Amino acid sequence: MDVTMQLGQSQRLEQTLSPQLLQSVTILQKNSLELETAIKEEVEANPLLELDDGGDDISYEDYAAEAENRDSHGDDEANSGESIDPREYERGDLDDSAAVDRGMLDGATNAELDWGSYLNDGYSDTDAPFKDLNAGPADPDDEWDRPVKDVDLSLQDKLKNQLREWNGTHELQQQLREAGCDDAHFRSLVEYLINSLDENGFVQGLKAGAAIARAMASDAFVVEIESVLSHEKELDEASLPVREAFHVLQSFQPRGIGARDLRECFLIQAYAIPDFPELAIRILETHFDDLNALRYAKIAKDLGVSTDAIQQAVGNLARLTPHPGLQISNAPSMSISPDMRVYEKRGHFEVEVFKSRSQKSLRINKMYLEMLQNKSLPKADRDFIADKLRRAKEFMTAVDNRHSTMELVMRAIVKRQKDFFEKGPAALKPMILQEIADDVGRDVSTVNRVTNGKYVETPFGVRELKDFFTSGVKQGESSDAAVVGSAQILDTIKALVAAEDKKKPLSDQAIADKLLEQGIKVARRTVAKYREEELKILPARLRKMV
Repeated sequence: MDVTMQLGQSQRLEQTLSPQLLQSVTILQKNSLELETAIKEEVEANPLLELDDGGDDISYEDYAAEAENRDSHGDDEANSGESIDPREYERGDLDDSAAVDRGMLDGATNAELDWGSYLNDGYSDTDAPFKDLNAGPADPDDEWDRPVKDVDLSLQDKLKNQLREWNGTHELQQQLREAGCDDAHFRSLVEYLINSLDENGFVQGLKAGAAIARAMASDAFVVEIESVLSHEKELDEASLPVREAFHVLQSFQPRGIGARDLRECFLIQAYAIPDFPELAIRILETHFDDLNALRYAKIAKDLGVSTDAIQQAVGNLARLTPHPGLQISNAPSMSISPDMRVYEKRGHFEVEVFKSRSQKSLRINKMYLEMLQNKSLPKADRDFIADKLRRAKEFMTAVDNRHSTMELVMRAIVKRQKDFFEKGPAALKPMILQEIADDVGRDVSTVNRVTNGKYVETPFGVRELKDFFTSGVKQGESSDAAVVGSAQILDTIKALVAAEDKKKPLSDQAIADKLLEQGIKVARRTVAKYREEELKILPARLRKMV
């Protein structure tokens, strides 16, 4: 084999993120709670950063006078390079901080910093008292954080906790061993089913089908489970370990978990309710399709009872939930802290960006200025302080950039969605990220980071910024046809269902007709999609009350 070295030329387009830009992007996408954590971690890691303990800050005039006095003494070594205007770091000036933000996001490099001058900013002569690290906590309850059971656990994790606490009978364990499945293997089958659950709590087979599952799975019981889920084999015909794996999962709370379809979900719940009417259970067992089609007369004739008895039995189905998984939702609980507030002032809507105490009091430690001004300081120490100062400056700039960018984006949203802030969610207009990106002169990815996970307090409640970006339904075929926002359609559908006659609920086509009467043209399939996916509203046949 001939191994040679060759020299060639090629063109390639790529973008390299500088450390400053990467930090700015990271800070930008954090919500308020995450930013608080980031500030605390940075203060602990960087000795040049500190939080103001409440002492008096040096004003800009005093800062300028002190800097001029130092310059007159000719301290060239400590004050070499271009001086930084401390007003760059004053909070609340949108234009100044936005300019800094634009330079950072465009990858502009920072000029050399006047370390000595910069370190004078925000100095307080009053040092905070030292904390006695040997002293115990004032409150014994503060010594540790007590864990709260099942907090922030997913649906699967909560069910796996129930599986750990489950203990099968001695007889069952003996039967499983005889079937070639020990306790650990059996628990793995139940866990396989748990991992197959969707957000509603229904167990689903592999999307690729049982054939691929058979080719990939080395466990014969897993292959059999996939055969049951793909309806190639009835559960009653499956082996003992597979049948019992389904039964164990379906015994967990909330009842209805582990069902393969809505009928089985209702039956699991009905069997677990002691006083649930036997007639209602028989209807679910033998006439579920007729129930969905509201063929009450046929059910009554087949079961030999009156139609009134059937309607009374069906009324008990309202005690059952069609989405048991949502009772222990996959989504972890989180505390929402608004990052901004939009309020009306003198006929105009103003935007206020919230800043915590730590964000307002973040500053450079004065002690290191004195060390840097010491000419006898070793070069290694001076370089260490200069590096930490550079990092502190970049971090503070990134925090300021976050606030200014959020305010710019929110002002652009308010300008385009003024009707929302005046009339409410129903007046929300269709809008995409690119429109706001064009208004503020930023990249779409920057706007996406600002809107994701950030919340604003509005006259109509706390809203996530991404909620202002919605699609719409075109009201005609022409290019200039009006577009109705999906938020308005959702609110209208929700109001129509809430006001409907529960004995004669509106079908999807009836809802579409009602919307058309209000001047909103929406197809029946679009109504069905919004009702099922967005509003989680049951179809008309299941909303009917006796």
